[in-house]
Amino acid sequence: MMKSKQKYWLYGILALAIVGIVLISGCAEKECKTNEDCLTKTCFISQCMDNKCVYSSITNCCGNKICEVGETYPECAADCPNCDDNNDCTNDSYDYHEQKCVNAPIPNVICCGNGVCELRETYISCTKDCPDCDDENECTEDSYGYHEQKCINELIIPCCGNDICDEGAEDYSSCTADCPDCDDNNRLTRDSFNYATQECEYIEYYYFEDFNSGATGWPTDSKKGPDPRWVIVFPEDETNGVLTKIDEAESAFSNFGDRSWTDYTFRYKAKLEEGVVIAYVRAKFGQEGAYGISVSKAHLTLFKDIEGPGSPDLESKEYSFEVNQFYDIKIEAKSNNLKVYVDDNLEIDYTDTDNPILSGNVGLEIIKNGYFDDIIVEAP
Repeated sequence: MMKSKQKYWLYGILALAIVGIVLISGCAEKECKTNEDCLTKTCFISQCMDNKCVYSSITNCCGNKICEVGETYPECAADCPNCDDNNDCTNDSYDYHEQKCVNAPIPNVICCGNGVCELRETYISCTKDCPDCDDENECTEDSYGYHEQKCINELIIPCCGNDICDEGAEDYSSCTADCPDCDDNNRLTRDSFNYATQECEYIEYYYFEDFNSGATGWPTDSKKGPDPRWVIVFPEDETNGVLTKIDEAESAFSNFGDRSWTDYTFRYKAKLEEGVVIAYVRAKFGQEGAYGISVSKAHLTLFKDIEGPGSPDLESKEYSFEVNQFYDIKIEAKSNNLKVYVDDNLEIDYTDTDNPILSGNVGLEIIKNGYFDDIIVEAP
């Protein structure tokens, strides 16, 4: 009996709870009854469903913060940016996929302002794209390289002011801006400018004499004093002296006595009137002998002057020497080889394999009439 009463009591409590829930839910506030009760939102459709407002987004709607296909600026400035870069040389558009502006250069069109200096554009016609290539240097050819997209300033050669002493066109006297003064005020050096290295060069002389101020240190024929057969004359002007023999003498000869050099170059100027002019190298007269180079009207001859009869000609070649004209003669003695140049042209190249003379001084000889000038013994 007691269990039956407890059961009915539990059922009663459950029924009261259900009634309370129903009453509470029935009393809950409803969000809407119609669509008009819902708030209006830009780019959303408002609907009242089961007394609740439901919002559904609308695509392609200006104001949803997305620039969608079909939307443009300024028609929908709320979503789409202004892609105009104020550059007439670009096509301006909006990439809906990337959601950004695109400013593409207009292809195949010369346009001042596209940042590219194009063919037929210049600094004068389009300063926006093309630089001023004038480097204010008169020794450069200024242009613009359209392929490289940069200025090109090519040196003009020759041109005084290009910082290059141009060979065949410039020297210190004609262009002090590019060419240095290589004169070291030393008579015992040959001063020159090397155009390849662009530097001065100085070649040491063992001996130098131009006979313009006498003949200081001129060799003697003996230890007794200067050879009286030699004389310095000034046939053209008072500043340029030359060495010759006195009229009364049939010939004149002189050498450097005890001086002796091994490898060296002997340079001199020689002029014929008649007879022969001779220069000697590796001279040791009274001992081994000497090598002689004779200049006559028709021949250039290298011979070996040795004691006793039969000084042999080592090499002789026909050469037409004009009278009353100076020729530049150069003899290079190196080891047992001798090279003879006339006006810088190699004429004789001889190697002595028969007891060669390897050292000695220099000497000069005139038979009948002739002249010497600018005598130089040059160190190797």
